[in-house]
Amino acid sequence: MDNSNLMLQENEILALEAIYPQAFTYTETQNSISRYTGSLSIEITLPNEIRVYFSSHAANGENINLISNNEETLKIRYLPPVTIDFSMPALYPEEEGLDFTVECCWLNSNYKLRLKNKLQEIWEEERDVVLYRYAEFIQENALEFLGITFPLKLVDALIDTTRLRDIIWSYNRDALNKEFAENHFDCGICLENKTGSRCIQLQPCQHVFCQECLCGYFEMLIREGFVTQVKCPDVGCKAQTILTKEVLDEIVGTEMQERYARLMEKIEIETNPLITYCPLKTCQMPVKKSSNFEKLCVCEKCGFAFCWMCKRTWHGPHIACAINNVKNVVKEYLAADDAKKALMKLRYGPKNLEKLVRDTLSEIESEEWMRSNTQPCPQCDTFIEKSMGCNHMHCTRCEAHFCYLCGHWINPAEPYRHFNDPKSPCNQRLFDGADIDELEIFVEDEDMI
Repeated sequence: MDNSNLMLQENEILALEAIYPQAFTYTETQNSISRYTGSLSIEITLPNEIRVYFSSHAANGENINLISNNEETLKIRYLPPVTIDFSMPALYPEEEGLDFTVECCWLNSNYKLRLKNKLQEIWEEERDVVLYRYAEFIQENALEFLGITFPLKLVDALIDTTRLRDIIWSYNRDALNKEFAENHFDCGICLENKTGSRCIQLQPCQHVFCQECLCGYFEMLIREGFVTQVKCPDVGCKAQTILTKEVLDEIVGTEMQERYARLMEKIEIETNPLITYCPLKTCQMPVKKSSNFEKLCVCEKCGFAFCWMCKRTWHGPHIACAINNVKNVVKEYLAADDAKKALMKLRYGPKNLEKLVRDTLSEIESEEWMRSNTQPCPQCDTFIEKSMGCNHMHCTRCEAHFCYLCGHWINPAEPYRHFNDPKSPCNQRLFDGADIDELEIFVEDEDMI
């Protein structure tokens, strides 16, 4: 092997190791054909975030940049790199070019062939070490040279587009994570500047908090039961997206994440108007209303059939429910807004609720009339209406005597003493409320006696 070529090769290997410590690998052998073999991965510079579309079928003459709404799409900032697998012949670089191949999962065979030919032209022009020049060209000029524009549509009948999509998505995710870990951020809670490796960026709002602060904050909320507040802590955050199981597990750990899931499920059950609980004390499992009957529910765990509205054993669709505190239910319905009324109709049934309101209002009106126009007997509670005469009343049901004004029991042996006692609230009020004609009749009767 020519000493000058060997020295140039050694210098190129050392330079590439220093410039691309993560992307460059090589092996050294002692045979006379090729001393150095290896690979160099070059990431193509993209213009900010791009869209990538995938299709496994290409029509004749189809434009590679034509976008279809029915195709899968990704929004990414990094594409998998172009890899050059090389071996350095003994006469490289002064008399012979590199032996190399171009590999890239998202470039089709035609693009890779064109790119390889272009790289060979670079060596033909320079006749010098060229791996760095290859990397520089691929990184900065490959897209323009190949005529690739964005959004990028990947069309190749020979490519498994599902697998390709997964590869591109995974690479972009890992590259973003690496970029994030190497940068510095101000924590939105403690306001200290920390490396991304110690921080978490919430999606989709992009707000950044250090792991220690976010973990402590979320653990406190979960322990105290405020699970609906486990969202981005930034006061100005408009996204307020519920965190996924994976993200929450990464922040607070599996135990806290499982407690969060249990509490969220409990809240969902309690606030869902289509879910109730099995009324059997030995079961108490949540039951979803899904029967064709308006009120029938069947517990999937114990098989108990019960009424959705009154929570009693199923009594058929045509028998009215025995609902506790009917008056309170009606008052709540009459005072509710439209949204609350809709929920109550869903719970009690619209027809059943309308009947309850109608019957209850009628009952309330009757009770008000009874209170205004009758007096209950102090002995048997029978409501008695006074149609005429004085306020000394005689109950024909239990034979009790009482005052119609105050409802107080009266001694039948001295019925008028109550109305002549100065200490009585009804003193001299025997005829209060009586019409004049009634008084005249009463006086005439007294005169006749």
